[in-house]
Amino acid sequence: MTDDLEGQLELVAAGDRVAFRAIYNTAGPRLLSICKRFMRDPEAANDALQEVMFRIWEKSPLFDRSKGDAMAWMSTLARNVLINRLPDKQTSAISLNSDEIAALVDALTTSRDPSLGPDLRRCLGELKEDYRQCVILAYHYGLSYEELAKLRSVPVGTIKTWIHRAVGQLQTCLSQ
Repeated sequence: MTDDLEGQLELVAAGDRVAFRAIYNTAGPRLLSICKRFMRDPEAANDALQEVMFRIWEKSPLFDRSKGDAMAWMSTLARNVLINRLPDKQTSAISLNSDEIAALVDALTTSRDPSLGPDLRRCLGELKEDYRQCVILAYHYGLSYEELAKLRSVPVGTIKTWIHRAVGQLQTCLSQ
């Protein structure tokens, strides 16, 4: 059996249950950690993990190693499952504390998520922390200006300014 997650995921796409078990054992703990960060309730996180694993089995034929690594692909599936499971995005997003926000931002900027190329990841790393968090929470996780303002306890105008400045800085950095 292939040792890398990409190879295992390709075997799962062909219906290999042993490869699926290997993915569950290898990637499951990291995916559970992601679920726990979003759900806050261990039982809900375990339920979400089971749905994530089902989606991995079901959608494995869609994985393309040329577009990114397997862990990033599975993390994106997990994020989508979790967002769909949140009962009220506004209430849940606003209840995140600063450590959870930092964990979400770090998870995105340090992973090899195919939605973030290496240049964008580098440029995000050069932003001030407030700017980086707002841009990622707005553009990647879909929070509105109003949700970000409540979350950060600042006026909506401040959030708009931060995001405007951050996008300008990202454009400058990416054009170099």
